[in-house]
Amino acid sequence: MIRKTLARMFILLSIVVVVSLAWNGLKERRYREHMPLGEVIGPNEDAVMADAIAMALRMINRTRDDLTEKGLTGHVTPAGLKGKGPADEALDDEGAVVFRRDVHIKTHGCVKAHFIVPEVESRFRWGLFAAPGRYPAWIRYSNGDYVMNPDKKPDARGMAIKVMDVPGEKLLAWQKTAPTQDFVMMNATNYFIRHLDDYVELTKYLAVQDNFGYFLNGWSWNPLSWRWRELRLVLGTKKKPPETPLLTQYFSASAYALGPDQYIKFSARPAECPADDGETGSTKTGNWATPRSDYNFLRLRMGEQLQAGPACFDFMVQPQVPGKPMPVEDATIAWSEKDSPFIKVARLEIPAQDFDTPGQNLYCENLSFNPWHSLPEHRPVGVFNRVRKALYEEVHKYRWAANEQQYSTGEAIALEPGQPREPNSWCLDGEQGDCAP
Repeated sequence: MIRKTLARMFILLSIVVVVSLAWNGLKERRYREHMPLGEVIGPNEDAVMADAIAMALRMINRTRDDLTEKGLTGHVTPAGLKGKGPADEALDDEGAVVFRRDVHIKTHGCVKAHFIVPEVESRFRWGLFAAPGRYPAWIRYSNGDYVMNPDKKPDARGMAIKVMDVPGEKLLAWQKTAPTQDFVMMNATNYFIRHLDDYVELTKYLAVQDNFGYFLNGWSWNPLSWRWRELRLVLGTKKKPPETPLLTQYFSASAYALGPDQYIKFSARPAECPADDGETGSTKTGNWATPRSDYNFLRLRMGEQLQAGPACFDFMVQPQVPGKPMPVEDATIAWSEKDSPFIKVARLEIPAQDFDTPGQNLYCENLSFNPWHSLPEHRPVGVFNRVRKALYEEVHKYRWAANEQQYSTGEAIALEPGQPREPNSWCLDGEQGDCAP
């Protein structure tokens, strides 16, 4: 009797799930038939942005409040960046709670790199790609989650590039004279949030460490009300970890302008490094000393790789093709590489180096990566990037003030009194010269 009842319940649940998926699929097809391909700014975005900022700051404070309530103090490794667990990661060298980012809080390391622009096609000669050049850069690699986890756990992985010594007025009003251009990416081709209201709703659940409340509509018993598409997309970002952060491809996922009348997405793909004699160089793969079971294996393997030699990436753009399903407002829709292949416009060279030092780790923690640290020619577009403009600026100022930190390099440029500064060299506190790796 019990078996029959359970079987009937399973069949009924299966039918409900199938109907829910079919209904969501129908809505998605109708949406795509009428979705805009250009920019569309909603009438109430400013008010909703304020809610998004409030939720992000709540997420930053969550770690401090949780640890303070638990009375977790004590000595850990410098800046808490190499601890064995989440509690260690939220404490500084004296055992005081520090304010991490709201997402992508676990850093694998910040490395010094060269961003090299060759002669490119005329249609791409805008902003940083207008003329050949060679620029110093910082690159930060991270896990995507809003809590610290072992690196073996499936997750999105981030790559954020800060190109320095970039002339020209920038987009952010309070950083117009900043010498930097940022490119922010992850190892997935699309996001899982379509609308601004959905982003705010998601962060309300994440702020209380409820990972699935948003997708299950507040843990509703009605599967018809669940956000099936968003759940599928977010699970798609939870990828198996790569061998190292230097051996996986990263994508902007959201769209950007390239000049006045075209939109692009961009990507960084691992590539062979050119050897000094003009022949192709090689990059270390396999035979790692650090096992995947190590809590910080991605950081440690990246250290192994850069001790053995350099690493390189091709930096590429994917132009929007008119008439194709390549919207700029909806970052949940990946642009087809069949319709528009990626085209190389620059190369990233990461020299062999030792990046895992206390001073560089602390410096890395204080760096801010923001797609709006940008020349106008590379203007971020779409609702997801507009959220970032409001969010990243406030989060960075808040963390900077709360941690009482500022950039340690003497060559950093203070844009306004009492404001965070943007770096213009590889030099840390007390270092002089070019500080090349």
